[in-house]
Order: sequence, then C-alpha cells, then structure tokens
Amino acid sequence: MRTKDDVKEKLILEKALSMISKIGLSGLKMSLLAKEVGVATGTIYIYFKDKKDLIDNLYVYLVKKETELSFENLPQDVPFEERFKAALSNYMSRVATHPEVQIFFEQYARSPYNEGDNDTIIAEEDKALKPLYELIETGQAEGYLKKSSTTLILIMLCGAVGELSVQLHTLSGKEIEECIDMMWDAIAIH
Repeated sequence: MRTKDDVKEKLILEKALSMISKIGLSGLKMSLLAKEVGVATGTIYIYFKDKKDLIDNLYVYLVKKETELSFENLPQDVPFEERFKAALSNYMSRVATHPEVQIFFEQYARSPYNEGDNDTIIAEEDKALKPLYELIETGQAEGYLKKSSTTLILIMLCGAVGELSVQLHTLSGKEIEECIDMMWDAIAIH
C-alpha cells in the first residue's frame, strides 16, 4: 500500500475547493479532480475512499484552516471586546479575499453530504472550532457576552458573515466595521 503524502493531500483538497467554487459539489468528478491535480484517478482514492469522504475531509480541513487563520496574530493583551472583534475582522477579511471558502460552506451546509451519520465530522468540527468556543465561553464567564448557547451564538455569527460575504466586495471598510459592531451588539451584554 502506498503511503500518503500530506503535501499531495492538501493539494487535492485545495484543487477540489477551487473546482467546487466553479462547478459546484455535484459537478465535481474524481476523474476531473485527478486531472486537475496531475495524478491518476486511483491516487485520489489512496487519500479518500469516495467523493463523500473527500467532501467531508475538505469541510473539516477548511473549518480548521479558517479558524486558525482567524485567530492568527490575535492580540491577547487587549480588552475582550477588541480581541473578539479582531477575530471577526480576521474572518471577514478571509471571506473577502477567499470567496471560494464561503461558497463551499454554503453548498456543503445545504447538501446531502451534510446529512446522516456525521458524528465523526461533527467531532472534528467541534475540535477545530475549539478556540472560538473558548473565546465565547471566556466572554460569557467574564460577563461580556450573553449566556446563550455557544452553538447558537456561532450559528448567528456564521449566518451573518455568510450573508455579508455576498456583499463584502461592495462594502467600505467603515461599513464592514459597522457590521462587526452590529454582530457584537447582538451577543454582548449591555
């Protein structure tokens, strides 16, 4: 059995993301992906047992990557509100410069790939989102954020960012800041 190469696996996932943003989940074919990556179709199956496995792994990969990038260089020695808004701003900047990620998240959320027995995917998603859960829980413990479920807060924030992603290219920096302030106001204790 051939061993997996992490660089090649990442390349497959990134090429799949690029293709999905252009042709959609249903248009993605393993043979076309293999051609795009420059490998034999069988090579794709060394990394992913089928298309669902590829799509699920792409979802987890992107949740982890986007969370890590949202928390990258996040100031720790500033007031909580500023740190929280910085994380939101980082994510909004990512969405603005990498719309293919939000396109994928939207398609995945509304697809059959996101149905059924997904306990493993949910566990991986929770693990990837841990820094965000911890940030929300810290804000709640310190009295900055409402005591709503962290999941509900995430759903609300992700929904807002998802809708904004469609319009980000038309918004000024000031308008984006205003959107971040509105998201903060929705979850903050005043």
